[in-house]
Amino acid sequence: MRQTLMPANRGSRILVAGALIDSTGNGLFMASATLYFVSVVGLPASRVATTLSIAAVFGLLSPVPLGRVADRHGAVRTYVLLMCLRGAGYALYPLITDLSGYAVLTCVLYAADRACSPLLQVIAAAVAGQQERTRTLASIRAVRNIGLSVGLLGASAVLGFPSRAAFTTIFLVNALSFFAIAALVLWSVKAAGDSALTPLKGAGNGGGPQGHAGSGSPPSRAPTPFRDVRFLVFTASNGILSLYDTALIVLLPVWVIQRTDLAHAWSPVLLTVNTTLTVLLQAAVPRFAKDAQGARRLVKCTALTLAAGCALFALAEELPMWASLVAALGAVAAMTLGENLHSVASWELSYLLSPAEARGQYLAMFSMGITSQKVFGPVLLVSLLLPLGPWAWVVLMALFAVATLGALWSGKPTPSPGADEAATPDPLPSEAR
Repeated sequence: MRQTLMPANRGSRILVAGALIDSTGNGLFMASATLYFVSVVGLPASRVATTLSIAAVFGLLSPVPLGRVADRHGAVRTYVLLMCLRGAGYALYPLITDLSGYAVLTCVLYAADRACSPLLQVIAAAVAGQQERTRTLASIRAVRNIGLSVGLLGASAVLGFPSRAAFTTIFLVNALSFFAIAALVLWSVKAAGDSALTPLKGAGNGGGPQGHAGSGSPPSRAPTPFRDVRFLVFTASNGILSLYDTALIVLLPVWVIQRTDLAHAWSPVLLTVNTTLTVLLQAAVPRFAKDAQGARRLVKCTALTLAAGCALFALAEELPMWASLVAALGAVAAMTLGENLHSVASWELSYLLSPAEARGQYLAMFSMGITSQKVFGPVLLVSLLLPLGPWAWVVLMALFAVATLGALWSGKPTPSPGADEAATPDPLPSEAR
């Protein structure tokens, strides 16, 4: 299992170790933050929830401008600075005593948090290289599920004796994890050698800003995802396909309570099936997405598995309890398979469709599609679709079908002019191969 889960590249293994630390710290924080600010600090729960929604908007908008900074000044430098900012910010949480301080700090941290994901994709691609890029991202995703579970369990153990000191310890451990991750990222780039540095220095000729004085050429207009219609369609399509995330995390517990005869205790069991299968599948799926054609095939398979999951969820609403449980388990398994197929395919295609000199901006835009469904998905699925009963799954199936067509149309890399028509399209510039 270890040999299939862990990448062969040393720099990639270091990044995976950093992801394990990151997700463990996140698990600690997720299990304790709201409880601390409501029960210890005394903030109204409704105000905390509103603040988190506002902060999510900051997280939605921050990746693109920070991606532009990374393209200009370097992905590693920007990522490390953001990690240090996050470490310092989370260390300040125990000092917060009022709503305004909580709101400001949470919005800043959400903005920094969401900007880090596309930058890590850029760094992983450079450190791992063409052959190991997708496998490295899959390994990172797998260990994140492991680390999150460890963090949640660890927080439960500590909070068995709740006190301000226990919460402070959790927050500080989480804060220190970000400084450790920053150090590991620098180590991974060093382990990868000089070949990893060029794509990480910044946009333009030789890693400097475009149009640098003395280059002998006039500054060229850098590509931007806002004017790239195909990439915008690809981003929107993948955001819609990512609704499986909200369906499994947010909708599933409500669905169990409102639409089935299952005991409420089955909800965490179904979620555990999802996380366990994700760890197993992320070790196996990347081998099928080694190029654009393989990734597009995975998108087609994603549509089939998500449709099967929707059909099984609809069927589970109409069956007796034990038959309903079997259908629900099958639905979660099918959705989880689609989730993992789609995540691997989207990493590959989003990278291939992003120009090297603006990769930070493009991948940041791509992440906005995924973040958008986290913002709007709960309202769409729980408030609008769930009251429709079994027809909700038919509507969701139709959305997945439309999004799949959009992703397949927009996610087809275009061969460069003059390329051999029989050759496989390869949009990667030479320095990124």
